[in-house]
Amino acid sequence: MQLQIEHPLMLLFLIPVIISLVRFWRKKKQKRSKDYVIFSLRSLIYFLIILGLVIPSLLYPVKGVHTVFVLDQSESVKRLEGEMLDFLNRSIEEKGDEDSYAIITVADKARLERSFTGDKDEVSTVSVNEETNFTNLEEGIKLASSYLPKDSKGRIVLLTDGVETNGDSLRQAELLSSKNIEFDVRAFQPPNVLDVSIQSFTTPQNGFEGEAVPFQVSLDSNFDTTATLQISQNNEMIIQEEIVVAKGMNYYSYQAPLKEPGLYSFKAEIIPIEDKIVENNLSHSITTVNGQPKVLLVDQGGQGENVYQALTSSGWRVDRIQPELLPTNLAGFLAYESILFHNISGHHLSETQMKLMETAVRDFGVGFIMTGGDESYGLGGYFQTPIEKILPVDMDVKGKKEIPSLGLVIVLDRSGSMMGEKFELAKEAAARSVELLREDDTFGFIAFDTEPWSVVETAPISDKKDVIETIRSTALGGGTDIYPSLSLAYEQLNNLDLKRKHIILLTDGQSPDGAYEELIGEGLENNVTLSTVAIGGDADISLLEELAGYGSGRFYEVYEASSVPSILSRETALTTKTYIEDNPHVPFVTSGYDWSNRFSGGTPPINSYIATTLKTRADQIISSEKEDPILARMNYGLGRTVAWTSDVTGAWSGGFPIWSEWTGFWNEIVTWTLPSYEKGNYDIQTSVEGGKATVKVEAAENKLLPLTISVSNNKGEIIEKAKSRLIGPGQYELEFPALPEIYFLNISQEEQGETVNTYSSGMVVPYSTEFEQKPVNQELIKNLTSINNGKILEKPTEAFRPWHKNLYQSQSVWSPFIILAFFLLLLEIFIRRFGLSPFYYLKSNLILKKKPAEMKEKKLPSIKVKEPKKTKPKPILNTHEIRKENPVSSEPTKKPNTEQRPATEKSSPTTNNEDRMAQLLKAKNRKRKG
Repeated sequence: MQLQIEHPLMLLFLIPVIISLVRFWRKKKQKRSKDYVIFSLRSLIYFLIILGLVIPSLLYPVKGVHTVFVLDQSESVKRLEGEMLDFLNRSIEEKGDEDSYAIITVADKARLERSFTGDKDEVSTVSVNEETNFTNLEEGIKLASSYLPKDSKGRIVLLTDGVETNGDSLRQAELLSSKNIEFDVRAFQPPNVLDVSIQSFTTPQNGFEGEAVPFQVSLDSNFDTTATLQISQNNEMIIQEEIVVAKGMNYYSYQAPLKEPGLYSFKAEIIPIEDKIVENNLSHSITTVNGQPKVLLVDQGGQGENVYQALTSSGWRVDRIQPELLPTNLAGFLAYESILFHNISGHHLSETQMKLMETAVRDFGVGFIMTGGDESYGLGGYFQTPIEKILPVDMDVKGKKEIPSLGLVIVLDRSGSMMGEKFELAKEAAARSVELLREDDTFGFIAFDTEPWSVVETAPISDKKDVIETIRSTALGGGTDIYPSLSLAYEQLNNLDLKRKHIILLTDGQSPDGAYEELIGEGLENNVTLSTVAIGGDADISLLEELAGYGSGRFYEVYEASSVPSILSRETALTTKTYIEDNPHVPFVTSGYDWSNRFSGGTPPINSYIATTLKTRADQIISSEKEDPILARMNYGLGRTVAWTSDVTGAWSGGFPIWSEWTGFWNEIVTWTLPSYEKGNYDIQTSVEGGKATVKVEAAENKLLPLTISVSNNKGEIIEKAKSRLIGPGQYELEFPALPEIYFLNISQEEQGETVNTYSSGMVVPYSTEFEQKPVNQELIKNLTSINNGKILEKPTEAFRPWHKNLYQSQSVWSPFIILAFFLLLLEIFIRRFGLSPFYYLKSNLILKKKPAEMKEKKLPSIKVKEPKKTKPKPILNTHEIRKENPVSSEPTKKPNTEQRPATEKSSPTTNNEDRMAQLLKAKNRKRKG
């Protein structure tokens, strides 16, 4: 232990203090006891105050080293995880008893794996970090330095190959130079393995219809081999060739004609005979082909034939597909200028596909049209989906008050096999069904494993919010037994007096047999119907399909869990049977719109339509007799959407398909959905370096108008981190993390709130640089260790080596001196004011307060009393005579004692003292007793 002072200059105050004390002492010519005491107290007070001002501290040596191991978990060192753990464990074995360690893993982000501990337990595994396509050592160093305790011997040991793609680890290490932290690095060299990689794959950014597009492919290999090169166009194979790959760089050229306009996504893949790193064998490219716009028609069973004929006869290029063949990436939808859905149920689409279409409409100006039918709009299960967001109408109808009394019970499998997305989406689907119901509708929710559990008792809904929260809080269970839960659902519905009663069963498993036919037959007698949903291939499909047949309901077989909400939404809508308005009538047209002139010769009659509610920002062109929308349109982002709530076959649309203006009518609708703005001219430069993709955009015209740039990946997700910044007139730059993906850029310019120019392009990040075989970055490692007394470790024992200097932990002790000086100052003021007499008085009182027993034990000094000489007694005088004898006596006249004492009782001095002491003791005893 040592002593240090923080402000030694404060000791200079001793000079005026000494002068003040000397002058005080010289002033006192006659020094009394009081002066000695005041001088001593004042000197002590000054000394204590100065001790407090210099801030004295006791120094205790810091023992042990706090070491944080930062493990690089990026793809470049993925094959070295075993070696890193071995080094870590051997280092821990050699640590001292007072040493402690923590573990942090880092890839693109850093995370704490293990808190500080002194145990020597073996570390067998560490959890996998996220986004291993990047290395951000800066994040790991930052987290490690913030986690080290203050005023401790701290050390960071970084286990890495030194190849970083994001961040600046050197800058972060320089920030630690002012802290008590040492920085060590243990370098790991990834082994070189046999590898063939695609270095580049390029196609023209733009092309023309019928033009042959050239492809350029470059390969890099570290050995001689043979491989298969495949190139596909929009997932269709167009080139497949066996090639010879030599060690080093290899270049190949091909070309293929582009017969139709649109956006083309090309994929190149190399398949060598032997290859250890497959992640760098794939690359993409994008080409936009200009020409006549294309329309995508999605229908089933030829129901959209009337629209197809109307469009093709007008010269439109129409691709006609079934919903199962819809694209699963953004590039597939961007190949079309407009998309038309005719009577397609939402359960045929995944949630991802719906989001892709929303992105295509909102951010890239693709048009969208939906027509009606018994599997469309609300009856198609589009309630609260991305499709409902882009349409000009809501699926929820304002005529809910006309819905007959309804009872709905959802029976959901909560067995362990439903764990994850399936169970969460099924609960969300049930919640959406509740939102479609009225407050006084009857609803029940039963979850089952081996036993049924009534999560929501079957009863009229009193509080939708509470019911929804209860459904979402349902937990998973164990096995699967369908019959008891289904029996409970029928038991709760059979005896209810309701117009429509329906049960929806969802399960992904199989169950023991039961008396299903008898149970469901009894339910039908009580007007209870049943629909079933088989989730995944493990469900008992034959049983569930049979149950739906018994229950006069519908059977759904789904392999995409995200379609479950649409199914339950559709079932709820079908149960109400009030979404279909089947009263034939002649609708009326709202005048003033550009489509109104087409109805100058009259409006055809209509038989049926799906009831919807117009959105506030939409235009209602054709209205029913109940003022429901038949034809409505709306702008959504950069795109335009149209809702036709009747069908196109004639069964619902009545006289419209045979109307003379039918072809021109649909030509006008599709034309309106195309972008109304011009395609601008922009210079776009893209690059990928390290872990960042950079896009530079310059407007060739209208440079003073602001640019809006959005970036989406091929999954339709907006890249939120891609924020553009102005770097010059009409020049913008943006950066975002370069994850391997196809990215689509949408550039637009606005003037007075209106879009005047737009342009779409794309870029490709083939694969992360983490999959390139690179040597250890020795320069970075050397710089990191030279800044903070670090070392490039060779042996595990060095991780807990002694620290480079002694370190002490200080504890300030100034406050006791100031507190003591304060109380001594009060004492000195008291003595100057009252002197020392109060202390003398206090001392005498303390003596008198001693116990009587102690006083008795104390012997008084013996005194010899001489016998008085015997003299002749004087005659007793009367009072008058006595007064005459003592005329000058100043003592007061005492009252004569009635009791006469003998002359021999004249008291001696000793006797008087004893009497006084006795009287004092008696008085004290009386006081105590009182």
